[in-house]
Amino acid sequence: EECLAELRDPNDRRFGYPFIACTHCGPRYTMITGLPYDRANTTMLDFPLCPACLAEYTDPGSRRFHAQPTACAECGPSLSMPVAEVAAALSVGRIVAIKGVGGYHLACDAANATAVDTLRERKRRGTKPFAVMVRDLTAAARIVELDPAVDALLTNPARPIVVLAVRCSPAALDVAGAVAPGTGTLGVM
Repeated sequence: EECLAELRDPNDRRFGYPFIACTHCGPRYTMITGLPYDRANTTMLDFPLCPACLAEYTDPGSRRFHAQPTACAECGPSLSMPVAEVAAALSVGRIVAIKGVGGYHLACDAANATAVDTLRERKRRGTKPFAVMVRDLTAAARIVELDPAVDALLTNPARPIVVLAVRCSPAALDVAGAVAPGTGTLGVM
């Protein structure tokens, strides 16, 4: 929640920074290249900390104390394509590969049956379900059945994929049936 607050605060130095992280929420094992788990043995090796990030990284009172993914727009990874262009590509049925510090995330518009079918074909995924990424609990509630325990899972720092019963048929959900064919459930994150 603290990182989300920084991300959304126009007065914060990490405002809008897409790779924001701290010890409460950042990636861990997906970015390790060797042991011990120190920044020099992670995919963040090529991003030396700026003075402000280094101060947080070395301050035992900071939630970024020895947080290996610590970074900001000055010293960390950056986007190679503006978010608006990625959104535009998704909205016209393109498949986008998003490279993060821990690997790649493939994305398409879950409501676009052609895009989902193309992704399924390219991944040679057969009928194995895909997960659906939603903005927030309000968006999730439109497509799956929620309850307080599920809400807590979807919003905890790990942000896991949770398999849930669909609210109604996929056609009525703005989610292509090929996302999770024949299951009656959707993996939501």
